[in-house]
Amino acid sequence: MILETIAPQLSRPRRTERGPDATDPFLAVARLGRDIEVVDAALPCPRLAGLFAAEHTSSVAVVDARDPHRVGIVSRERFHIASAGTLGYGQALLARRPVGEITDWEPLCVPPAAPLVEVVRAAMSRPVQRRLDDILVAGHVWGVVSTTDLVRLLAEVTISSAITSRAPSSAP
Repeated sequence: MILETIAPQLSRPRRTERGPDATDPFLAVARLGRDIEVVDAALPCPRLAGLFAAEHTSSVAVVDARDPHRVGIVSRERFHIASAGTLGYGQALLARRPVGEITDWEPLCVPPAAPLVEVVRAAMSRPVQRRLDDILVAGHVWGVVSTTDLVRLLAEVTISSAITSRAPSSAP
């Protein structure tokens, strides 16, 4: 569902290679992201269910056709909470609502060259309710990266670095 007419800046060729195993806390975050599906804000909410059926899809980018520079995000969790709704009537209430109504229009959006450590710092400085939300990577190819994956990766890099610096040298 890539939108070529509404937001051509978001519909570049999709990445096929997987990001590297990071050992550098200053690695560009774009190397760690995944492609993200992009939908129109006017799309009916029930159409998101098919996108979230794929296990690898954690979030969907949303673009407002009236303002193509306005980009938001709907996470799987946000969609399921809206679908559950009050007293279990969420799906019925969402049947005619557009995706734009459940979109987070102020996601953390970082440039592709942003270093891992800085992105984690920015993510952790968000309000508690949004601290672990996915992060948009705004580049030639837009992507998404999981905050929890970044924190885990930074912890692994830090531990690996600490172990390496404590290892006894093999000097004769």
